Amino acid sequence: MISALIFALFILLRGSEGNVLKILQQTGGEQISFCNVFFFSSLITGLFMLTIDRVNVKTQIRQLSLRDRKLLFWQGFLGYFLGPVGFFLALEHLSVVAQTLLFSLTIPLSTLAARVFLHEKLPRQFTFSLILICLGVFVGNQSGSGVVTTLTSGQKMMGFIWAATAILSFAIGGILNSVCNFRGMGVGLTVGLGSTSSALVFAVLALLFYGPQHFIALQTWWVLSVIGLYGITISLGSQWTLMLSYKFLGVAQISLWSSLTIVVALLGANLMLGEPIGIKAFSGAILILLGLTINQLSSRQLNQR
Repeated sequence: MISALIFALFILLRGSEGNVLKILQQTGGEQISFCNVFFFSSLITGLFMLTIDRVNVKTQIRQLSLRDRKLLFWQGFLGYFLGPVGFFLALEHLSVVAQTLLFSLTIPLSTLAARVFLHEKLPRQFTFSLILICLGVFVGNQSGSGVVTTLTSGQKMMGFIWAATAILSFAIGGILNSVCNFRGMGVGLTVGLGSTSSALVFAVLALLFYGPQHFIALQTWWVLSVIGLYGITISLGSQWTLMLSYKFLGVAQISLWSSLTIVVALLGANLMLGEPIGIKAFSGAILILLGLTINQLSSRQLNQR
């Protein structure tokens, strides 16, 4: 019962990420950038993970080979820097509904990445599930509410480009993270070191592009919302509840039910942001959920052989 509640909390937090970021973007204006948002959230998550796994970090970091260091670099760069940047910038140009549907492509692309980089076999029903997911993304984005209407066509295209960048980054970064785990690296290295390093990069970029006032001039409500609502609750909370879920539930169960974050994101977009969920967006979401379910069940059958 407790494990189910913890996993349900993870689904709620992870599904709410896009909605919370969109609210910050809409209410914060020019004060909001990926630099200061991800500086706070990455620093909080990174330092927390380094702290709880500090014993392993001290031991493992001295034993890392050059290959392991390169692996950690690319895993951190893609998963904790380029992916989040693309996610944030895509959200500036797309609605939460459109972005949620688009980012469902991360799972099948992760499967393809595992095939390319790790030479893993594709699930038997992979092609069928991929067709369903792509069809769902296409149908869902025909609803007319997929982009911010005040943007030009060129700016809208940039939203899709950043979304594609983030999706590829998360897919490949996830595979590299699996390799790191297989090589015995703990969360202090795979999450803590990557998040903390990315936070420092975000801080440098903020100082270069915006100057110190980008942090000094922040209003109290904004700092509290980022640190309290996004940094601690969404970023750290989702990471922590996912780690706890893996202690009680199997990987197959988590992979299968994690697709419910799509439902949370769409409902949140409608309730918190007033984004319409028309018949096309709803139908697209159903097709995507069906495709994801088939993909995960097929993957589980493959792993049981």
